[in-house]
Amino acid sequence: MIAQTTTSRLLSPLVLVAALGDLAVFAIFVVAGRAEHGIIQEAAFWRTALPFAAVWFALSPWLGAFRISTLKSAKASAWRIPLIWLACGVIAILLRAWLTDRTFQLAFALVAIGLQAVMLLSWRVALSLISRRIFGNR
Repeated sequence: MIAQTTTSRLLSPLVLVAALGDLAVFAIFVVAGRAEHGIIQEAAFWRTALPFAAVWFALSPWLGAFRISTLKSAKASAWRIPLIWLACGVIAILLRAWLTDRTFQLAFALVAIGLQAVMLLSWRVALSLISRRIFGNR
């Protein structure tokens, strides 16, 4: 019974929409960066998006980013998502530097973590407001 409940919550439409939206945030960040800096290489997409997405999806569920209470509450999202992203973003920046064998760049780290924090927070607050209208308090 517990396994079935956990599985159905993990696969709820709201969690799936949140995950797809989060993935879109990382993709938009990289595409915008490529356009801003004139980078054409396809590898740049994976070199940047993959560490952020991998760390986010590995750690954020454990830290509460995909809890129904977070997904449905703008207030909970407003404080949880930035804190969770800060931890994930720092780890992702370090992972990216290590995987790509590049030096740590503070300017990139601040812009990447800050901009993606704003994007994730905006997306998640909008999702919480919309989900309450669609799903109610279920």
